[in-house]
Amino acid sequence: MGEEKKIDMITLQLINNFLYALVDEMTQTVVRTSLSPITRDSFDFQCGFCRSDGEMLLEGEGVSIHSMVYTTLISNWLEENRDTTYPGDIIITNDPYSGAAHLCDIYMYEPIFIGDELVAWAVAGGHQRDVGGAVAGSGACDSTEIYQEGLRIPPMKLYEKGVRKDDLYKIIRAASRTPDIIEGDIEAFRSSCNSAKKHFFELVENYGWETLKVYFDELLDYAERLTRAEIREMPDGEYEFTDYLDDGGRGYVDAEGNIISDLIPLHVKITVKGEEITYDFTGTGPQVRGAMNNPFGTTRATVMACLRYMIDPDVPRNGGAFRPIKLIVPEGTLLNPRLPGACASRGATLGRETDLILGAQAKISPDKMMGCASNVDTLVCIASHETADKPFIFMEAMWGGWGGRSYADGVDYTTCPELNGSNEPIETNEELYPLMYSRYSYVPDKEGAGKYRGSVALVREWKLLADEATLSLRVERQRTGPYGIAGGQAGAPLEAIYNPDTERRHVGKITLEMKRNDAIQVTTSGAGGWGNPLERDVNMVLDDVRNEKISIKRAREAYGVVIDEATMAVDEGKTHKLREAMKKGASS
Repeated sequence: MGEEKKIDMITLQLINNFLYALVDEMTQTVVRTSLSPITRDSFDFQCGFCRSDGEMLLEGEGVSIHSMVYTTLISNWLEENRDTTYPGDIIITNDPYSGAAHLCDIYMYEPIFIGDELVAWAVAGGHQRDVGGAVAGSGACDSTEIYQEGLRIPPMKLYEKGVRKDDLYKIIRAASRTPDIIEGDIEAFRSSCNSAKKHFFELVENYGWETLKVYFDELLDYAERLTRAEIREMPDGEYEFTDYLDDGGRGYVDAEGNIISDLIPLHVKITVKGEEITYDFTGTGPQVRGAMNNPFGTTRATVMACLRYMIDPDVPRNGGAFRPIKLIVPEGTLLNPRLPGACASRGATLGRETDLILGAQAKISPDKMMGCASNVDTLVCIASHETADKPFIFMEAMWGGWGGRSYADGVDYTTCPELNGSNEPIETNEELYPLMYSRYSYVPDKEGAGKYRGSVALVREWKLLADEATLSLRVERQRTGPYGIAGGQAGAPLEAIYNPDTERRHVGKITLEMKRNDAIQVTTSGAGGWGNPLERDVNMVLDDVRNEKISIKRAREAYGVVIDEATMAVDEGKTHKLREAMKKGASS
């Protein structure tokens, strides 16, 4: 470190802590002012603060796959618009082919100036209720090109020198089935950026910009040094993994249940060499005709989110941690589609990308990885008109749980590893929409068995109380269960049933018309286990039986634990004999 920097580690930590507080307040601003449950309750958004070149200085507690796209968006903007970017500007985009995610994710980034010098960016954005397109909610799986999916906004100014561009607002409102909600959320993001700007100037007043500039650079360099040190501790080598997507978004079975779609491969080779790490997705299938394509910006963001599982959690959450990464994603593939590839439902694909990467990383650091999580951002959207002038669009992400870990069971019912979402309260949704939750509970015997088991499955069922509506369903893991690691077993696949109490029609990715009292039931997959199930503590197995997470039969068949049904106690003698026999059978 050069003498001229004069870095003091206490000051560095204080500045980083201030940035945490700044970004936390940005997040709370969105939560308190958003009109959309998927934003304020599910937390499907993100705020952050970036250096002048767009490199992330700190991301918030929302969804990291949102924040990691900002570096690309800002750097691309500056290449063409550096000389025409002014104080009071706010840039907006949702264009996947300009570095964003999918059309439902609207991102906003505001430049911050000291005098004539651009010094930082405040950023905020996330999932919107509806941006137009063929299906309410703008998230259909079966669209065939992006032009069917809604309003596509290239990076452009929503505000210029503090003046709102009313014509652009009118276009956004006109394209959406819920114009008040989308405008309300955009204003929530704008208020969040204004909050960041106000508090940043407090930091400037305390330290001075010339000092802050040095410390901002050092925060990024410090995270880079720590990450490179972590990578040096990993064994050099090549680590490959393959996983599969159920289908390309147009379903894998026909109405008679005949399979009409091949599994779509996702492949990664991770190369660790010295203090650098390469993620090479060569071997992943070509982009698909449906809406499951994952744009490059989100693919890159997912890699960054997954790397965190192998490095110390105390490494600062900024862009410096990702400098040692090299990324290879062939163009025209599922994870880097070409225009006009549809990508409205890329949320499920990025979940499978996460499964893919963590599967390969389990070969590098098995003690730090979990069995495959059960959830890949299942999305249920039910939309209609209660009256001629009052549309409703209900949208809910359904979580499952985490896989078993080297020290503990998977967390039952929590957000996907690559996300940081939250649950939408039943009471809120039943008050806002003509729907009823008729089932909502754990489902036993679907967990991936292991020394530490994966999360149990969760069932949720929605019944329509309006006369009619359109259902748009995004599901995955129906054909391959979440894998286990270190000897753990896979969890049971996901199941989706339309009208489970009458016709019991099994469905996949689908758009269909609902009538009053029709219902859709989704049972998540169970998460993968970690370690040999025959090494599981018998008392942990007994607790799961008593808590109705597994059955007595499952305890015997998967874990080799014999439980007396009358006394609800473990028969230790029979258990020992059964486990020895199962071990011999497995080795023969």
